[in-house]
Amino acid sequence: MKRILVIGRAYPHAAHNYLNSEVDYLSSRAQVLVLSPNQPRAPFYSPVDFNYFDNVGELVALARQFKPDFIISWLLPNHCYARQVADALDVPFVLKLHTPDRIIIDPARLPLKKRLATYLLSEQFVSRHYLVSSSSIRKTAASRNFKGVYCIPLLKEEISRFFPPEKVFDLQSRLFFDRFHDESPNGDGVMVLGSLLDRREGDAAFARIISAIKGPVDWYPMPTPGCLWINLPNLPANLRVMKYVPPSEMPALYKKYKALIQIGRGYYSRGISMSVIEAQASGVAVVAPSLRPDYDAWVENGGGHVFHDESEIPGILERIPDPAMRQKGFNSASQHDMAGVEMDLAQAGLVL
Repeated sequence: MKRILVIGRAYPHAAHNYLNSEVDYLSSRAQVLVLSPNQPRAPFYSPVDFNYFDNVGELVALARQFKPDFIISWLLPNHCYARQVADALDVPFVLKLHTPDRIIIDPARLPLKKRLATYLLSEQFVSRHYLVSSSSIRKTAASRNFKGVYCIPLLKEEISRFFPPEKVFDLQSRLFFDRFHDESPNGDGVMVLGSLLDRREGDAAFARIISAIKGPVDWYPMPTPGCLWINLPNLPANLRVMKYVPPSEMPALYKKYKALIQIGRGYYSRGISMSVIEAQASGVAVVAPSLRPDYDAWVENGGGHVFHDESEIPGILERIPDPAMRQKGFNSASQHDMAGVEMDLAQAGLVL
């Protein structure tokens, strides 16, 4: 049985379902250890051993005891940790990126002080502040143990400025398809998932989207320290704030709803969201704002609906459910089954 070291940002975190699900799958095929530089603000259950490190020396010491066969590192700022521990142990490693990582590697989008910090301060300091310097990235790309980097297709051209194009692969969102796949009829409700704390758009834009919907909309917030959503301004009158639901209860929850409203107006505000493929597998229609050609096509090819203006939402909801569109959703979600993780890793020459 292989031994896999996973480097996370703050594992186990209730909001990091993309990582939690992959670790769950890997643990059924290999022995897994997850190490992180930060502790989670919303702790979650872990099926594997995990620990934290304060510096590279501690990371290397913990990894040396574990003796990994290869390393998977999530989020771009962790790239320097992955490189240093992989080179110290002489084992292969891959990087998996996240949509916001695009902002980090574009110097023009950083304030002057942060740009200076990426050049003047240590890699560890820079990483802990969720920053990346181009010189540090190029060190990682040149490592003899670097086998590949996974990112959403939209970012491949930009990522290839720093990494060899032949080592840049598509990042696929993965889910346990059988856990969510249910073709029985769904309820009539409308739901929203995720953080609405002004991370992806302003309060006014969010209020317009929700207010355009006739009837109540149930919002299931991501776990947040404290009850920050209680005093949010400008919440529409038809929005009902629900309690956080753990991932194990999500398959049953989806069946109560006919539509999932995606929130996010920025060009880079969405990658390949797990909530979309979970909804598709559960028979829920996805209704999303138009962001960019690749995202819009992905939603529509999965039986979803894209709107360009909030006024389109009521008409879209009246056409749901549509049996043919539902079937497209089931077919699309099945292509993202968790077993595909092994095919993804094989692109970089890593075999479980």
